[in-house]
Amino acid sequence: MRRLFAPRWILVHVSVALLIFLMINLGFWQLNRLDAKKTRNASISAQIQRPPVDLSTTPTFDALGPEWSKVVLKGEYSSKDAITIINRSLDGAAGYNSALPFITTNGQVVLVNRGFVPLAMSNPLAPPGTLQILGYVRQTQKRSAVGAIDSSSPDSTEFQRFDLSVIANATDAKLLTNNYVQLIAENPASQESWPAPVALPTLDEGSHLSYAFQWFFFTATALTGWIYVVRKKLREPINDPAAPEQTSA
Repeated sequence: MRRLFAPRWILVHVSVALLIFLMINLGFWQLNRLDAKKTRNASISAQIQRPPVDLSTTPTFDALGPEWSKVVLKGEYSSKDAITIINRSLDGAAGYNSALPFITTNGQVVLVNRGFVPLAMSNPLAPPGTLQILGYVRQTQKRSAVGAIDSSSPDSTEFQRFDLSVIANATDAKLLTNNYVQLIAENPASQESWPAPVALPTLDEGSHLSYAFQWFFFTATALTGWIYVVRKKLREPINDPAAPEQTSA
């Protein structure tokens, strides 16, 4: 037994224990991600199935509602403040999202993502005059630690994401900075083919469960291998250098 507590074996035991600890935690991390995705999917499904809330007669609002809920707004686009959200794609084609402020009849300003436009096309003009729009409520987006940085130019019209505070600072419009609208339909409807509506997120559960099983399988394999090696070592005969040598007569 003392052989298993030699410095070399202690290093093996510690390494195996750390590896098993890491793989178990990775397995549970994948299960937690699966639970989070299930919760997100259920929330999105519930919101998109609810009837839209008509905010066109609401005197004032600080937020549009829960994300992915549907709202109706009445007003007109501010075409002079049109912007683009770059580095987008649709069915493998590169492009951008066309967005511009929508001034509601009660004077509030909401950014509307009208949809995807192929990279080779210029930003389409929005319909003029008063109209009614139906869309999904979306939350402002923030740059991650490794996300692309937006231009600091005050007159920039290209942005990496729907970071409403950044967009508001670069435009003359006094935007609502916690929500924007992802357009579903306009009334009167635009006769243009573009922008194309942005698709809803895919509501699948991904591969988190299979990844979790893989990590737990790797854990079981490492533990079984360690037990096998230890038992094999214990069965090996001990060579005692102090024992007298046997000689033949």
